[in-house]
Amino acid sequence: MLLKLLSLLNSIFYSNMLDPEFSITTAQGNVVTKSRFTSGELIFEDNFEKFNSDIWLREPSNQAHITEFQLFCDSPENSYVHNGVLHIAPTFSNESDDSDFINSFRKKKFVRDQFHPIRSSRLSTKESFSFTYGTLEFRARNPSGDWLFPALWLLPKNLEYGPWPVSGEIDVMESRGNKNLVDSSGHLVGAQRFGSTLHWGPNKTEDQWKLSHLEEENATCFSSDFHIYRMKWTPQNIMFSVDNLDCGTITPPSGGFWELGHFSGDDNPWKNGTNLAPFDKEFYLVMNLAVGGVNFFSDSYTNEGGKPWNNSSPNAARDFWDGRNQWLPTWNLPSDDSHFLIDYVKVWAL
Repeated sequence: MLLKLLSLLNSIFYSNMLDPEFSITTAQGNVVTKSRFTSGELIFEDNFEKFNSDIWLREPSNQAHITEFQLFCDSPENSYVHNGVLHIAPTFSNESDDSDFINSFRKKKFVRDQFHPIRSSRLSTKESFSFTYGTLEFRARNPSGDWLFPALWLLPKNLEYGPWPVSGEIDVMESRGNKNLVDSSGHLVGAQRFGSTLHWGPNKTEDQWKLSHLEEENATCFSSDFHIYRMKWTPQNIMFSVDNLDCGTITPPSGGFWELGHFSGDDNPWKNGTNLAPFDKEFYLVMNLAVGGVNFFSDSYTNEGGKPWNNSSPNAARDFWDGRNQWLPTWNLPSDDSHFLIDYVKVWAL
């Protein structure tokens, strides 16, 4: 009798494992209550009825290693919920108007990153939720204002293939708040455009993001209203869309991202992974609002009112702050135009 019972339980277990109704999606974290999901099941949701610190970790900046003009802080002044919408808001640091600080700053030899005139917020689900494969969707209104840089992206829970970018990075949406920013070809590259990007490579100097970068345009600006951004992540490829408009699909060839990057030799860090490696491990969510910096805004761009700093200047942050008469009016304070607004974030199992 016991053997028959064990045989029945074993049969049920393996039939469930093979049941196509069950998803290949995996997830873990403090808010995950089960180990298996049915296909199409909603496995993560935040509609921002309140700021839920059990879900979102406010991650402060490591001041010595950032090249942007803001510091990410754990202050509720920079990330809070109001009327069912999450606000990620830039504010001015006390250092910005501290004459004693500024005077001492000017007297000593400048080291980049000592001065950050803006405070903002970076939120992540590093401890609460990470997943492999599924459909991610969020509804958001991008901020309006020169040199603002909102992003929703994903980072690997564990660096199983190696340090960035070897274990990958998925940028679902990145944009710029400038309304009159033009590249060298005469194209608007500010609030009218956003990009979706995969970062990957065998080391920092060989990040091949340009081979997996997509862009979408909207003449009325992605900061003028809310839009629905979506990523569908399968074992074969990663697809991006906005407002149900297909932005593109990134599918590696049979040799994976090693082949896509035209790398050679025996140093393939993803040789023991699937064809989608490094994007075959669990990733967690990140949302933040950056400001300026020496990476996101090319010196070749032209902007109404000019650009207050040069990316090669050791005084870039100081030049940005000294040039605030150019950009501060575009933030339209004290309105929430300069805020990154998120209505909801959801993830479904494949």
